[in-house]
Amino acid sequence: RGVVLAGGSAGAICWFDGGHSDSMDPHTYFATPFLFTGESGDNAGDRTSWDYIRVPGLSFLPGLICPHHDRRQSNGILRSEDFNGMLQ
Repeated sequence: RGVVLAGGSAGAICWFDGGHSDSMDPHTYFATPFLFTGESGDNAGDRTSWDYIRVPGLSFLPGLICPHHDRRQSNGILRSEDFNGMLQ
């Protein structure tokens, strides 16, 4: 059909059934959304305990994707280890 799907990092998740996300990492944004954490303001960024989450995609491609599979985020957990647990 001549269609190119593109998206890097978290942008790639949207094309798949779902993905492994670090959206709960308070170090990736200035103000932690109150909706997700119940915290707001500068104190939210001090949290070091948070979990990776599975987020839904548009399901154009089957499967799950894990951007930055080989990285360790501010929670100290290697993404590949957590992603393997998510698959089980």
